[in-house]
Amino acid sequence: MIRKFKVLGLAMVAVLAMSAVVASAASATNFTASSYPTSATASSPIGNDDFKTEAGSVECAAHFHVGPLSKASETVTVNPTYTGCKAFGFLNATVNMNGCDYTFNVNGSVTVNCPAGKSIIITAGTCETTIGAQGPLNKVDLANSGTGISAQATVTGVAYTVTKDGIGCPFGGTGPKTGATYTQNTAILVSSTNGATIDIG
Repeated sequence: MIRKFKVLGLAMVAVLAMSAVVASAASATNFTASSYPTSATASSPIGNDDFKTEAGSVECAAHFHVGPLSKASETVTVNPTYTGCKAFGFLNATVNMNGCDYTFNVNGSVTVNCPAGKSIIITAGTCETTIGAQGPLNKVDLANSGTGISAQATVTGVAYTVTKDGIGCPFGGTGPKTGATYTQNTAILVSSTNGATIDIG
């Protein structure tokens, strides 16, 4: 009888363990869409996107292309285009992605991806900074919002390299640096391009 109870007890433990695994898998969070494949876009107004280094801020408007998403996934690829940039409050600036993009993870982390030998190039007057492949970095706040996803970046600890520090440029010399940030002053709405509902679920 005792042996039967032991066997029954072990069987119950095994069933509970399997149930926990199944529940964990069922509750896994992904980017999902009501139909596949789907892509999405988002726009950020002038000055909302802020790259900040030791020299100060480069603030831009942005347009983001997200995806395509072919199935539920923990990650999505984000291709940004930055326009209307101003550096240090008065200089015209450019942000050239140079073939780089971002990978957003549903957990809020972001990875910068660049082709071999390439990096994001930020130029303003006699100043030039590059941001190479790195990550995952934290964080992007993500939440469901109607038929789309609300996103707001507060990314810290970004490594960068000052490649030009000319006359009037407020950097403290060229070379690799750490501690840059990329923030969005207000959240943006990511919506599908084909009418599908996209969400975190």
